[in-house]
Amino acid sequence: MTAEHNKKWKCLECVSKEPKSDNTNTPVKCDLQQCTGGKQDGKFSANVIMRNRIVTTSISPAEPLAKVTAESELVNELRLFKEEMRTEIREFKLIVSYLTAAINCCNRRMDDLAARVEVVERNQLDGPTTATSSLENAISELKLELNDRNQELLRNDIEIAGVPEENHERSIHLALTVACKLGLNLEERDIVSAERAGPIRHMEEVRTRPRPIVVRLARRLHRDQLLAAARVRRGTTTMGLGVDSDKHRVHINERLTRTNRQLFYKARGEALRAHWKYVWTRDGKIFARKEHGSSRYRLRSDKDLCTVFGQ
Repeated sequence: MTAEHNKKWKCLECVSKEPKSDNTNTPVKCDLQQCTGGKQDGKFSANVIMRNRIVTTSISPAEPLAKVTAESELVNELRLFKEEMRTEIREFKLIVSYLTAAINCCNRRMDDLAARVEVVERNQLDGPTTATSSLENAISELKLELNDRNQELLRNDIEIAGVPEENHERSIHLALTVACKLGLNLEERDIVSAERAGPIRHMEEVRTRPRPIVVRLARRLHRDQLLAAARVRRGTTTMGLGVDSDKHRVHINERLTRTNRQLFYKARGEALRAHWKYVWTRDGKIFARKEHGSSRYRLRSDKDLCTVFGQ
């Protein structure tokens, strides 16, 4: 209500006591016409006061509370998301720093390896250094000394090659028979051991190339006598040895180490190429002579082959 209407307003009981009149200029009628658009309808009574309603948008008390709650939840979620992002970014920075350090370490190691390889390549191009040459010479000398000592251990051994190999044979009996054929009367006590040397071969290989018999004598004197007799009687064969096979030539030589045996084989080939006449062994040592009356040379390594026989 306005202030003017508030002063003129009366309740229904007071209004019903007042005499009725047809005064259309009353404020009630004016208000009724204003409310109904100037049309009178039988439905409205003259005693009814039509009030203008102030149209306002009604807001329920629950709606502002819901909005505030939603906004606070959104703010909290944004705050949590921001904290999570900070944590993840911090962890990502740590990982990146760790990877950077690891890559830098790998780069340093690669640089060191590249520098070392460069030094090695430069040394190879420049040739062996003095220290390397001295070490190689020392190793070569040690190998030669070791080979000489191993050869000393074989001073009482001989090899009998060319004797056919049979099953259930007695190597000691064969060695005594060969010695007897060379003119030496040896007894079984004079032989320490006698056996075939090398791996077991097939029957065809055994027939064509039998394994040699390695004989270790008790005394070096008997060994020297056997070698001297073998040099005198170079045409000794298997005839009369009691072997069921064709006649084969028997060779009696000193027993050499593997290194000396290979060196002796190479020396014979080089002598044949260079037209040298004599290559022999004595007491496990290898010698070479170009012709009768010339000086002899001892061969201990492949380097000596190049020096003696040439490239």
